[in-house]
Amino acid sequence: MTIFPRLCRLCRRRFPRVALASVGGLALLLAPLLIPAPAQAHTYTLPQLIELATKNNAGLAASAQATLGIEAQLLEARRSWMPTGELLQLITASPAIHCQTDLPLPAGKDPKDWRQEHCDNTNVSEATLKFNGVFTRTEVRLTQPLYTFGKIAAGVQAAEAGVTASKSREDAQRAELELNVRRAYWGAKLAREVLDTLKEGLGYLAEAEARINQDLSAGTGSASPTDRFRLATVRAQVETQILEATRLGKVARNGLRALIGDAAPADFDIDADPLGAVTVPVRPLVHYEEQARLTRPEVKALDFLLKSKRSLADLERRKQYPDLVLVGTATFAYASSVDNPKNAFANDPFNTLAGGLGAALRIPLDLGVKNARADRASADAEEAAYRRREALGGIRFEVDRSYDELTEAMDRSQVVAKGEKNGRRWIMSVKANFDLGLAETRDFSDALVAFFQNRIKYLQSLMDVNLAAAALSRATGADVTRAN
Repeated sequence: MTIFPRLCRLCRRRFPRVALASVGGLALLLAPLLIPAPAQAHTYTLPQLIELATKNNAGLAASAQATLGIEAQLLEARRSWMPTGELLQLITASPAIHCQTDLPLPAGKDPKDWRQEHCDNTNVSEATLKFNGVFTRTEVRLTQPLYTFGKIAAGVQAAEAGVTASKSREDAQRAELELNVRRAYWGAKLAREVLDTLKEGLGYLAEAEARINQDLSAGTGSASPTDRFRLATVRAQVETQILEATRLGKVARNGLRALIGDAAPADFDIDADPLGAVTVPVRPLVHYEEQARLTRPEVKALDFLLKSKRSLADLERRKQYPDLVLVGTATFAYASSVDNPKNAFANDPFNTLAGGLGAALRIPLDLGVKNARADRASADAEEAAYRRREALGGIRFEVDRSYDELTEAMDRSQVVAKGEKNGRRWIMSVKANFDLGLAETRDFSDALVAFFQNRIKYLQSLMDVNLAAAALSRATGADVTRAN
């Protein structure tokens, strides 16, 4: 999600050597580039843009669904204590199978009952395809865990840690999204401020060009065609910078639209507040390093990922242990065309009603395979531990680098602020003398170029402070602009 990581470098590379240009005949062509966003475009502040992106970004929505999936695994682990089993319901045709006996039928005795009580043999001794009735059979088997030697607890711990790790990854992705929104927002502000600066300089240049053209037409003053060419050259340079600044502004706004997603407004712009530097309280580097260790989402995700891996390794090790379970069974079968012999030792699959309940010890016999899986899970957990140490080193380096960049940007902004003020005083002084014919064209163009350079360097330094503060906030996982 790093859409604008090099935006400030682009600005720093392109704008410091900017030079002034006059308006002349090209002013009408460039005027649309200097006009602010249409009146109907709704403007958004930085907090509003962050809220829009957070609510509508597809990447965050996908991460949330991933967390829901892991939460379902946690629910599955917590329900492992519940009984498991299966229900089998069968219905089919049945053959006519009747009991036979050689004993004489007593008077008053029902023939079917007598045959079933004294079933010596049946009328069918082999399989038959002669079906005369309906057969149904229902079987239920349930297994209730009583003691699993810690398997359920290990599974729940692994799932709980996985959920927390996934939520921390969501927080990290949200923080990365916020950082990119800030980059785009400050990039759009910088581009607009640069265009305003160019517009101001073009006004000065237009007056100078008008004066030179007037003197040359009247044949008065000390102006020469060389002065006209000098100003025309400066104007071409400024026109190029206008186009580049306009392009960077469009890139920033299009980036904001991409970060917000499909819900981005059709026509929107950033607020009209001027570009300014955020205020960051002075704190030592060790404060930010400790803050990153405690609050950065990636650190939390690594901690709980390691915990989940170790719980999974414990689960695989415990799978080698037996389970003490309670087993319950129930069976009902009925065939309308089959007799039911009255004999406890006869296995009658066609007519039966039975049930059972007992404790059982389930012992795995594939211990070799389970032992290998436990070793693999243990190795995965150790790998996660080393990956965590590696990542923590990288996070510390990121904090140190962001801290140094912020410190340098804040110091630089104070230095270039002085240059920006002096540059403005210089151009105003030279312009006044030039209007009175007391300054040369070279003096005017040199002052104008210096004004542009110092002004844009100052704007760049403000943006660098804001981006460095945002990067340090991202690296530590906390807003570094807060007083506490």
